[in-house]
Amino acid sequence: MKKSEFLFPLARIINDMVMTFLGLLLAYFLRMRWFEIFDLSAPTTLFPLDLFYIFATKIAIILVIIMALNGRYGFGKDEKIWDEFLHVFWVFSAGMALVLVSFFFAKFIFFSRFIFGFGWLFSIVFLLAGRIGLRQIRQKFYAAGFGKIRVLVLGGGKIANEAISFLKSSPKYEIVGHVSQQEKYSNEDTFEKLLKNLHPHEVLLADEKSSEKITAKLVRMTHINHIRFRFLPDELGLDLASVEVSTLGDLPLVTLNNTKLGGWGYITKSGIDFLLASIAGIVFSPVIGIVAWKVWQQDKTAPIFYGSERIGRKRKKFVCWKFRTMVKDAESKKEKLLSKNERPGGVLFKMENDPRITPLGKKLRKWSLDELPQLWNVLKGEMSLIGPRPHLPEEVKKYAKDDLRVLGVKPGITGFAQINGRSNLSFQEEMNFELFYLKNWSLRLDAIVFLKTIWIVIKRKNVS
Repeated sequence: MKKSEFLFPLARIINDMVMTFLGLLLAYFLRMRWFEIFDLSAPTTLFPLDLFYIFATKIAIILVIIMALNGRYGFGKDEKIWDEFLHVFWVFSAGMALVLVSFFFAKFIFFSRFIFGFGWLFSIVFLLAGRIGLRQIRQKFYAAGFGKIRVLVLGGGKIANEAISFLKSSPKYEIVGHVSQQEKYSNEDTFEKLLKNLHPHEVLLADEKSSEKITAKLVRMTHINHIRFRFLPDELGLDLASVEVSTLGDLPLVTLNNTKLGGWGYITKSGIDFLLASIAGIVFSPVIGIVAWKVWQQDKTAPIFYGSERIGRKRKKFVCWKFRTMVKDAESKKEKLLSKNERPGGVLFKMENDPRITPLGKKLRKWSLDELPQLWNVLKGEMSLIGPRPHLPEEVKKYAKDDLRVLGVKPGITGFAQINGRSNLSFQEEMNFELFYLKNWSLRLDAIVFLKTIWIVIKRKNVS
């Protein structure tokens, strides 16, 4: 997902919150201040203005949450303007009604039915006007080339022509290629070259004659290259991680995602990561200081921290930090130990009694204290608290193409494979666990992994 795709849903949230607040505030001033023009007295039970600011802010936040729960801030789900107005009107009105009912049951001393009624009316008018303004701003952004979605269209015939016609008419999309002949994109190598040469953000399959086998192959290849796959559907029996149904003009559109970790799920997880990593950094700062001093005392000529180049989300390289647990020339000694690798599969290296690990390093690894510096990677957005194992560049070179799908999410300090016996797994078993996490991600699954990690560390097993 492009970063620019977060901008407009976020703008809608800000618009709806601000416009709701202004609508309630206008109703307040109309009743309390401007009625005096007509010699009408103000109600004596009304909140003073300073308290009403707080009250209106709370109502605005509640209504935006209700709108969000009803899918009003989805990504890439553009509606026709009248459909948007209708949906916003009913969801917002239902939200206001729900707030009013909650006042009744909570025995809240309500201040003014006039303010509530006109606050609803003004808020709706402001909110819809703001949505029109956002649409116009977005059109100008697209016209300037910002946020355009680059699309590679596959397939020929009536559906493909209709799709191309719509894409050309929309300032949101830019067609970077159209391949009408199936034999030119059904071959993996040829298709991968297309992706690398054209750099599309999305692949749109609009081929009525595409077989299930070819479609599955295209889905796999786009996900390996971290590109979104969409198709104008016929019936497909595919094992899908996440399906989104929307429209392309008047045509039904299905988006096949590589993982459920996208959209607001990605934003929520990233926010939780940053918050918890910040708290953990403060709470564990004394431990981090003590461990750093111990590592330095052990060998004052060697660095305290060990930085290893890893491959992160969408194949971006970053430096993964740990406390040093090995002798300072550990990498040069690894070549001599490769013949003693105990990890099945030949991709990852593991040795039960690795002579390069220092006595202090064994204790740090036993309690996973060597990984505390990775909180910095989480704060920088390079890693997550929970996710697949950070990948070494030389390991990634040995991955099968299907395994590259795991690079679609941020690596984690702990993960689903780790709680299932990572150190005792073969490479393929570990990868199967990582891909399961990729396809079945949820905040609940993250919570389970987090709690099980704590239990495993306490039991001092399966941590390496």
